[in-house]
Amino acid sequence: MNDGLGSRTAFDLALELPVTADRDAGRRAAFDQLFLEYYPRVVDIVGRVVNDRAKAEDLAADVFWKFYRKCPERHDNVGGWLYRTAVRMAIDAVRRSSRRIRHETASAVERVRFGSVSDPLGRLLVEERRAQVRTVLARLKPRHARLLLLRASGLSYEEVARAIGRNPRSVGTLLARAQEQFDRHYRGLYGKAD
Repeated sequence: MNDGLGSRTAFDLALELPVTADRDAGRRAAFDQLFLEYYPRVVDIVGRVVNDRAKAEDLAADVFWKFYRKCPERHDNVGGWLYRTAVRMAIDAVRRSSRRIRHETASAVERVRFGSVSDPLGRLLVEERRAQVRTVLARLKPRHARLLLLRASGLSYEEVARAIGRNPRSVGTLLARAQEQFDRHYRGLYGKAD
């Protein structure tokens, strides 16, 4: 994966072409390459937040559309920009639907998407726990939620650091603070964790 740090991406080079049909074609080709490279990770990051594959794919497409439309002026950290934007858009989606999620959880919705078909109570408990985590994440400061979500998505400390624009050595401390805030909010809402 080309993270663009210290090197220029194909997207950067395509933007420098003269304004012609060739530039548009070059920009589209470079964007297609960037999309293919980063799309799976962006979908994974968003999916961990929204807990719905179809919605994650829609939001990921929105992230790339936003990148293509706005074309951030600095391209030295394309991956970081995409990951950061993905987390922000996912958290916003969770916040918008938090009322619906609480209602579905409280009324024990029959549409449980995860778990074993033979264990409805287990599925309900898993879904309830996920809803609780989403609720707590929505109440955290956005930077704390972003940190926890990026790390839970499987990004290394270095990748998290690039996504948030910080030194990799500070990520451990920042994650510890974010986890502490998460635990405090979780205990405040739901009592002691199992």
